[in-house]
Amino acid sequence: MTTQTPNSASCHNLPQHVQFRTILGRADDLKADVFFQMRIPFSKETEPSLTLEGLLTGPLSTRASTLPIRQKIRIHSQQIVDNGIEILGHSILTEPAFWTPNVPMLYSVKCRFTSAGQDVALLSETVGLRRLGIRNHSLWLEGHRFVIRGVTCSDRDNKSTEQRPTPLKDYKTAEIIDLSPGVSSETDSQRLKLDENLKSADEDGRPIIVRLHPKSQPCSIPAVICTLTNHPAVLLTVIPNTLLQEVPKISAYKGTMLFATEVSAELAPPPELPNGVDLAIVRLSQTVPESSWKTPPPYPVIAWQTGVPSQRQECDRLQALLANWRTTSKSPPSSWDWAGFLAGDEMIHHQT
Repeated sequence: MTTQTPNSASCHNLPQHVQFRTILGRADDLKADVFFQMRIPFSKETEPSLTLEGLLTGPLSTRASTLPIRQKIRIHSQQIVDNGIEILGHSILTEPAFWTPNVPMLYSVKCRFTSAGQDVALLSETVGLRRLGIRNHSLWLEGHRFVIRGVTCSDRDNKSTEQRPTPLKDYKTAEIIDLSPGVSSETDSQRLKLDENLKSADEDGRPIIVRLHPKSQPCSIPAVICTLTNHPAVLLTVIPNTLLQEVPKISAYKGTMLFATEVSAELAPPPELPNGVDLAIVRLSQTVPESSWKTPPPYPVIAWQTGVPSQRQECDRLQALLANWRTTSKSPPSSWDWAGFLAGDEMIHHQT
């Protein structure tokens, strides 16, 4: 989701093979402008102008209920792009329900496209509207400081259900997922497993941190980012150093999903982050960061303790350890704090 208006860079044409994405426009507690970018395959029999019958319904949640709404989705614009027709649909929600881990509200989108009275395509998607951003050194979600805590859980090899770790019982604990380098070209069954995991996280309110593989092909990244932004549970995507040069090109697709880069605690903090990157994740292989980290950098920093079990209590131990580190000489100012705490061994090494 994004907070930009529909004529901004965030409405760049969809990458090939991407059929749908949601854009959150101007939004507050009383009203939200919601846009839907949709690509419809073009054929000789299809007229260059399509008719849309669209409906936005909901919200639904596994933890709460509220009065349902039914809003029409109207065509805001349409154009011929490559071998398809790209339509920007628009709907206005009053008293919108936004997605949070505590109350994971979701909406249903159903669209029917016709040409000369004949059906051309049907679309059915579930979406969540999320207001996530950065304020000073912290993450902010729905107007409140949000301290993320997460553990590793690699999906790199797309393991079978029997081989995968037991799902987290604490849905407030984020799950760190490593993507394979060819995630955009994997078989339908492999993509389906990842999609099922992300849909489950959307419904359960389980935050997700995704780490892109350093060997990912740059040309595949825009489509991957668009896919991830359709899932409100995906709060962060970690960009490896090999792909940092692609960030300015893909930032138009990320919406309110945040981009992070990984750095080592054994080195001094970078004075600034690469263009388009929102925060840093500092990996702690030792007990505490290098002393220069006591002068906080001007961006949010999440601490990640490796070499420990992938358990929530390890996040709490790390938080207590770093709280004690703050009390030693030349400690950071009281106005600064870590933006989150992660635990567990990394499955893919992001070189720094």
